Amino acid sequence: MRALFALLGAGFGAAVLMLAAGLRPQPRPDARFRRVRGRVSAVRVAGVLTAAAVVGAATRWPVGAVLAGVAAWNLPKVLGPDRAHRRALDRVEAIAAWAEDLSGTLRSAAGIEQTLIKTAESAPVEIRPQLEALSASLRAGTRLAPALRALAADLEDPTADMVVNVLLLAAQYEARDIATGLSGVGRQARRKASARMRIATGRVRIRTATRIVITVILATVGLLLVFADDIVVPYSTAVGQLILAVLGVAFGGALAWMVRTSRVPDLPRILTNPDEAAP
Repeated sequence: MRALFALLGAGFGAAVLMLAAGLRPQPRPDARFRRVRGRVSAVRVAGVLTAAAVVGAATRWPVGAVLAGVAAWNLPKVLGPDRAHRRALDRVEAIAAWAEDLSGTLRSAAGIEQTLIKTAESAPVEIRPQLEALSASLRAGTRLAPALRALAADLEDPTADMVVNVLLLAAQYEARDIATGLSGVGRQARRKASARMRIATGRVRIRTATRIVITVILATVGLLLVFADDIVVPYSTAVGQLILAVLGVAFGGALAWMVRTSRVPDLPRILTNPDEAAP
């Protein structure tokens, strides 16, 4: 019977996760390629199903199995290091370095297209694939403005939008001195990265508090199940399962709010439509 409860709990948990994944907006094909590392791996799915099965078999609680699967899905990202923020900072710094490289190369009297092709060869690794795609597009004969808008859509970054917008304005109005504008964008990007780092450092306390709360709650629940199982016996009833579901949703909502407050919001993008003209 325990095996049946375990299978039911694991199946229900997998169904909930698959439903959530299906309701999530799908990224564009170009963005999907950049998010391969963030995709669900077989190991992660196995961990979710194992957690749901173990909790379902140990407690015979279908709701507990579902909550265990959801926790196994989300908690590693919450308890682990903030890699997404680190990647965002690395990308901002890479775009700043690229903007400064563009500025220096343009000062040597090179054209915009030649400069883009040349700087793509030595671009930082964080944005090199996108710039190499831009270089290949320009070599294939694509006009500069559409190629730059495709680059902005590919990078999906507010700082990159500023660089691309300067290049679009220069291409549209045949501006002469765009090196100064690009140099200013590079300095602004570095200031932005520095400010984000200071803000993130100040919010480390929130992430630490979140980890402590999660650890204490999980440890308390585990100790109760092992050493004081008579306290949790009422949760075995239908009403108890309903109460457990309500508590799980409330805890998940509070956790999501704590994680949200620890994030550093980014600036809005200015080039969100690939077909729009530069302002």
